[in-house]
Amino acid sequence: MQKFAIQSLKEENLDTLIDLIKEFALHENMQNEIKCDKKKLYHSIFETKIAKAFLLKENDKNIGYMIYFYTFSSFLGSNGIHLEDIYLKEKYRNKGYGKQVFNFLAEICQKENLQRIEWFCLNNNKKGIKFYESLSSIHLDQWRIYRLNKNQLDKIIKE
Repeated sequence: MQKFAIQSLKEENLDTLIDLIKEFALHENMQNEIKCDKKKLYHSIFETKIAKAFLLKENDKNIGYMIYFYTFSSFLGSNGIHLEDIYLKEKYRNKGYGKQVFNFLAEICQKENLQRIEWFCLNNNKKGIKFYESLSSIHLDQWRIYRLNKNQLDKIIKE
């Protein structure tokens, strides 16, 4: 019997997290987007605590990770969770582990009186879309995602 666990990231596991993030980026064909390093992750997770990171394990073996941070909705007047990443190595998918991650997050929401969980999914991630729809999640097609990266931010400041 396989034992699945969600373990809070410890400082000594930062290198493991970075390796998994790089693997996820490669899987999503976004490896050129990687700008994080150990110092940045340490600052965000352990100093400012702006993000919460977890290793996903099967029988004590690292098989993926999950990172989330808190959001706020003015319409709800309440906090929620933004799931930044959920990643399981290919051979560990379709075992119910993704559902267990969402159960874990739902329990946090219930315990902390958070009103929702939100995340982004790439349009070409057909397996992910199918999984998210199996959770009865709502696709918010009325929204567009916009982003200003560092170069654009610097340009705005200079103008």
